Amino acid sequence: MTFKTDYANINGIWSSVLIEELWRLGVRHCCIAPGSRSAPLTFAVAEHDGMKRHVHFDERGLGFFALGLAKATGEPVALITTSGTAVANLFPAIIEAHQSGIPLVVITADRPPELIDCGANQAINQLGIFGAYTGAALDLPTPDRSISLRWLLGSVDQAFARSCARGLPLHINCMFREPLYPFQKEHSRQPEETALLENNVYFSNIEKWIASQKPYTEYFLPELTRLPEVEQWQNFADGKGLIVVGRVPLNADVKVIAELSERLGWPLITDVQSQMHGHPAAVKHADLLLASKTGESLFKQTERVLQIGGYLTSKRLDQFIGSHHWEAYWMVDPAPRRVDTGQRQSVRLVGDVDTICRQLLQRSEDLSSRQRFQQQWALPFCNQGEKLAQQLDEYLPTELNEQWLGASLGELLPSGSSLFLGNSLPIRMVEIFSKQHLCRVYTNRGVSGIDGLMATTAGCVEGDQRPMVLLIGDISFLHDLNSLQLAKQSKVPLVIVLINNDGGGIFYVTTKGCTGDNVQVAHDYFVTPHGLSAQHAAELFGIDYFSIDQCGPESIDEFKTEFSQACSKAGCTIIEVMTPSGQGAKSIEQAVAMAREL
Repeated sequence: MTFKTDYANINGIWSSVLIEELWRLGVRHCCIAPGSRSAPLTFAVAEHDGMKRHVHFDERGLGFFALGLAKATGEPVALITTSGTAVANLFPAIIEAHQSGIPLVVITADRPPELIDCGANQAINQLGIFGAYTGAALDLPTPDRSISLRWLLGSVDQAFARSCARGLPLHINCMFREPLYPFQKEHSRQPEETALLENNVYFSNIEKWIASQKPYTEYFLPELTRLPEVEQWQNFADGKGLIVVGRVPLNADVKVIAELSERLGWPLITDVQSQMHGHPAAVKHADLLLASKTGESLFKQTERVLQIGGYLTSKRLDQFIGSHHWEAYWMVDPAPRRVDTGQRQSVRLVGDVDTICRQLLQRSEDLSSRQRFQQQWALPFCNQGEKLAQQLDEYLPTELNEQWLGASLGELLPSGSSLFLGNSLPIRMVEIFSKQHLCRVYTNRGVSGIDGLMATTAGCVEGDQRPMVLLIGDISFLHDLNSLQLAKQSKVPLVIVLINNDGGGIFYVTTKGCTGDNVQVAHDYFVTPHGLSAQHAAELFGIDYFSIDQCGPESIDEFKTEFSQACSKAGCTIIEVMTPSGQGAKSIEQAVAMAREL
């Protein structure tokens, strides 16, 4: 790939150097929202031979789309927007990226200094606008030939090393004066021959960079170089413990985690984001088990916990871990961010999850004598989980509803497909009721917002190129309607299973116990019924749509048929399942009551 040096204006030079350097740093996708002030950046991406380009009219959705792309590819993804409120619309996605450890390169165009804070159109103070939610913020001055390109390249590399290389977003704010388009020459420029000579002189101090394919400054960041001493690990492993697996990378080696659990003789508790929820070695229905008297008694006997990955879905489990008096609490996580709601962690192992678990497994070779201990300690957890599974099977609904979807959707997923779980009630229904091994699960649980879920899913599909199923609630769906434009572009099957319970079903859980006038307040101000369906939205965006609003056993057969057909054809399909308001919360309440009787 040859880097060209003939540009009509300085904005084009800086933008092209910036985009080329990001390419060399590993950025392969760039998501663009239309805008005039960002024209130099957009043209630089459009003219780049290697960069894959994605365009969307809504910056909020575009930010989440980029987030999904970065999740699926494991690579940093760039975003380009114009100035003003376009920048602010990226904030929700950037917060989620920061909290989830996802690298984004957010490139925002800006007005020059003389147009800030003076009433100029579409001009706001964008410096540091994302605050604490980026790993680094690089504020570039207006392009100027008096500033060396060596400075520009070195600044980009250093900011990237502080942010994206550590799994955090990077904000690059680019001030531009007119002219903004590559076919517009600078007002003060001399004849073309002189301009060409000036460009050659300007590029002369980065000739080595132009001739290479490497970043201007390469940063080699050290990984975790040592673990606690063998004796410290073996002392930790000697006792009644748990392994709790939270959110781990999609490609995590779950076999190593399962083997570590077996070697230690500790029960394996798996979150729905763990890529091993329902794994044969895992305790079934751990959330409900903890709600039972027998299960609670077992959990309270634990002395130590090894948590692998953070952000647990189960509030009950998270609260137990945060409040229990542990002799020792170790955590393995790719990033050093604080994930310790009870402030009880004693050891943090930061680095690649697979590498750390393999090293811990090697240090556990002398613990094979613990097999007998395993029978005495881990087996009761597994046995009680199995009893719960049998009880839930007996109470599995005979008609299509939220509980049935939570329990059975995993069984219907095509081989090799992925599942994106929407926030609020859908992810909890799967966490509580599903017992299938779910091994390719995406979520947005950094902040657990309901916004941008369809856009993130569309980004995951684009990066993954596998069939994808999104389980989403109606409020989340309505919140992100614009992103159906992104979803419809999928080249592989993308099935949106929409649970329409006419409002925020989760609030039937959170407002449980309210009486009198408060019942109506909870209904009007929290559940917020809307009386809408997705039919006309699907028509607007040209997406295949099917609705199931009947009860009875035939509704399950109907869903299975439509779901199978949708999973076998390219493109997006919406299957809307109408369920009675409050039914999902009631099924959770009944399951907890049943568990407490065991």
